[in-house]
Formats: sequence, structure tokens, C-alpha cells
Amino acid sequence: MKNTGTIDIDGLLEEVGEFGKYQKLYIFFLGLSLLFTASSTMSFVFTTGDMNYRCLINGCDSASETEVEYWPLWLNRTVPFDNDDHRLAKCLQYVRHNPDAINKTNQHIFQCDDSDFNKSLSVQCDEFVFESGGETTIVSAFNIFCKNNKWKLTIVGSLNNIGQFFSLPISGFLSDKYGRKNIIIIGNVLAATCGILRGLSINYTMFLVLEFFDAFFSGGVYSATFIMGIGLVGTKHRVFASTVLSAYYPIGEAIVGILFWYVQDWRKFLIFLNLPGLCFALAYTIIPESVRWMITAGKINEAIEELKYISKYNGKKLSEESLKKLEMFKSTNEKEIEIEEMTTKRRTTSCSSQQAFKRAITSKRIILRLINCSFCWMINTLIYYGLSMSSGSIVGNRYGNYILCSLVEIPALFLVIKIMNNCGRRESQCATLLVCSSLCISIAFVPKHAVILNVLLYLIGKFSITISFVILYMYTAEMFPTEIRHSLLGICSMFGRLGSMVAPQTPLLVTYFGELSPLLLFSGSALLSGLLALLFPETLNKKMPDTVLEAEQIGNSNS
Repeated sequence: MKNTGTIDIDGLLEEVGEFGKYQKLYIFFLGLSLLFTASSTMSFVFTTGDMNYRCLINGCDSASETEVEYWPLWLNRTVPFDNDDHRLAKCLQYVRHNPDAINKTNQHIFQCDDSDFNKSLSVQCDEFVFESGGETTIVSAFNIFCKNNKWKLTIVGSLNNIGQFFSLPISGFLSDKYGRKNIIIIGNVLAATCGILRGLSINYTMFLVLEFFDAFFSGGVYSATFIMGIGLVGTKHRVFASTVLSAYYPIGEAIVGILFWYVQDWRKFLIFLNLPGLCFALAYTIIPESVRWMITAGKINEAIEELKYISKYNGKKLSEESLKKLEMFKSTNEKEIEIEEMTTKRRTTSCSSQQAFKRAITSKRIILRLINCSFCWMINTLIYYGLSMSSGSIVGNRYGNYILCSLVEIPALFLVIKIMNNCGRRESQCATLLVCSSLCISIAFVPKHAVILNVLLYLIGKFSITISFVILYMYTAEMFPTEIRHSLLGICSMFGRLGSMVAPQTPLLVTYFGELSPLLLFSGSALLSGLLALLFPETLNKKMPDTVLEAEQIGNSNS
């Protein structure tokens, strides 16, 4: 194609308003999408939560009563009890000295006292009593009791992340080809539908299948929303816009905890949580497509109309020169457009997404960057979700702890603005991971009785990994070109899901390697990832690359 000119997208945004009323309203609507994605990602923390139950003790618990008392006075005489953790054995009961003493006609013979049980021997039971007024989860719905079946609970979280693993590269490709808007709206509506149906599951298999597809449909929504939001603001406002967008997610996480705390029934919880997601079908006429994507995709007519609307809404005016340049590209080639930054004075023929992807995978610099970035994603998701899912283990109210662990992310998100703008992306990424590493190793060796110190270190650890995760999202978007940005971000995020697949299995890790093993894993992996982050190029105050060539040049001394 003959090279007739260039389009500077950041320059167009300066004309129509880099962060005006339009962008603020736009980010508000996009934030609602991020709010909803938290339900698809974190709802399993509560739907698969272990319940409070104990063995049904024949002869002590009256079968005639409609509601058996969960903690009667004689309980510690009939079941093993851990005085250190103040927990009773859920699936064991002491062996009776004389089981034949129980009968319907002479039940008073059995007194349920110490003389009736041999406390040196215990046996597994198969009938259970649940705590009155407690929460209900899939544990009771699908008979998932005792340690031997615990994997059935942890596998749900891993399956959720497997769904996202397969979704991310597919949604990234579809987003780059058909637009961000379609992925956001269609993904949310389908995920909400699966979430509602999951609340109506009649068996464990149906629940698992719907868990997978819920995550599969919502998997690409977060990245599409994020890319769409920061792509519409100018360079100076990217960090603030990404921070505001990211703040919606922990609010969504907290809403998940608040709703289950109030409802405490997994079926009602899933239905109430997902019903609002169906409303995204109405947003098709409200949320416009990304201007940056429309220009790179050659949809110049739509881009011109949207730019005119943005300029009018922001009280600005799009220059005739910019309109003529857009029209010139439209007439030259309706599908393939050359895009480059005005300051580089370098001209290169733009290519389709497929051609750009082929060029990227043949670039040693881009491939090494992609591998390192993917590893960093994997470690960040492992620690972030691992700490989130384990928050209920902190001393105190499990719902309050979860909500607090979610909301602590918000101040962390806004601290990102100062850190990234003052310290740069590379040093910030490295430092936050090293801080997280030191905190995780510290928690592992703090005595349990130091409750306040344990909680404080835990929250600061979540605080630091949150900062690292936000920096990583921003960093990834800035290191890769517009024409295949979502595809490459999708690949990084896909490998990141390997970390979040492992995170739900950390309770099983404790069983085999001890209580310190998850924290030691988090600490060691954060240390390695933090050091490898120093290999990334610095993108502070650099324009987002629109082509593969521009992405390759990031980090050059003259760029």
C-alpha cells in the first residue's frame, strides 16, 4: 500500500479531550462491567465453603426432633475435640462401649456420658447434623463431606480458572478482530445466564459444567474493558483511568461477601448475584466501540462519527486537518490502515492482526518480553487469589475478613498513581513483588497468638500484591502494540490463570507439606518474579505503541 500519511491517535484524543466528561462517563459504565466480573471469579469462595457439621450420634440425638441441636452439652463426650483450635471432628465419633444398649424401648439406659464411649477409639460416620441457622453451600446439596471429598470443593475454583484459561486467548483474538464492545456485552450476558442456571443445579456435575462456562464467557471481559478504557484517554491520564477502573473489581469482590453474608444460601446467592448481569444486553446502544480499535481496524466512518461526538460532549472541536487525514486513509484502504506516532518520523505499512501477530512471534525481543510477562502474570495471580481465598482463615468473622481483604485493595490502587508516575513501571513492579515476598515469609514465622500482627501483615501483603497486579495490567498494555494488544495481553493473562488454578488447591498443599507451605511458595515465587521484572523496558511517559515495530523500539536509548 502506498504510504500517504500517518494517524496519531493520541494526537486526535488531545483534540477531542484527553479526559473530559465523555471519558469519565465512559469509564463509569465500563466500571460496572468490572464490578460484575468479580461475581464470576470469586463466587466459588462462598458456594464451595465448608459448612459446620458433626456426626449424628444415635441414642443421643433424638430422631423425632425436627431440628437436632448442633452443640449439646454432651457433645465433647461423643466426638473428638481439638482444644487448641476449638474445633470438633466433623466426621468422627467415639466408639461405644455397648452399642446394643440403644433401643427404642429402653433408650434411657444410654446416658451419653463418659462411661458410654471409648475415647481412645474413633470411627467414621455417614450421618450428619448441621449447625442451625448457618450457611448452606454445595457441601450439603451434593453430599460433599469429610476430608476424602475435600478435593471436590477445591476443584471448583481450579475449574473456574481453567475456563478463564481457555477463554482469554479466544476472547483476545475475537476482541481484536470484532471489537471490544461485543466481548464485554455478550460475555457478561452469557456469564450471567450460566450463573443463574448454576444456582438451579440439580447435581454436582451440572454445577461444575456451568462453573466452567460462566468463567469461559466472562474470562475476556476484564481485559477487554480495561483496554477499552485506557485506550480512550490521553497518555497523561492512563494511570488514573486504569486505577479507577481497577477499583471497581475489589468493590465487586466485597459485594460478593456482603451478599452471601446476608443470604447465606448458595442457590439464592447465585441467582441474586447474576440477575443484574442480564441488564448488559440493554447496554448495546449505550456503550460505544473503542475509537482506537475502530481506527486500527479500518472502520474510519464509525471512528469519525464517534470522535465528533466525543469532541462535542467534551466541548472541543475536531480540526478539519484531522478529518481530512482520516478521510484520506478511508479512501486509500478501508480495511488496512498505517498508524504510527508523529514524533518517530518512521513510516511503515500497517498490516492485519494476523500479519502483526506473525511478525511479533518472529521478534526475539517481543517473544522474550512475552515469556517474562506471562511468568509475572502467573505469579501475581497465584499470590493475589491465594491470599484472597485464604482470608477466611484469619482470626475473626470470615465474612468481615474477606470484605476487609477485598477493600484494602482500593487504597492500594490509588497509591499506584504516585508510585508509577514517580518511580516508573519497572522499578515499581520489582519493588512491590519484593515487599510482598518479605511479608509472606514474615507471616509464616509470626506466632499464632499475635493476632493483630498476623492480620496486619496479611493485609499489607494483599495491599502490595494488589499494587503489583495493577502495575502489571498497565505495563502489559503499554509494552505491546494496539493491533494485537488484546491478543498478547490475553496470552499473558492465560498463563496467569495457571497461577490462579493452583491457588484454590493451597488447602490441599497444607495437608501434605504443612501450614507454612503456601506462604513459603508465595514468598519464593514473588522474589523470583520481582527480580525478573527488571528485564522489562521502561514505559513511563512513552506513547502506547500502535505497531509491532514501535513496540520493539520501546526501551531503546533513543526511543
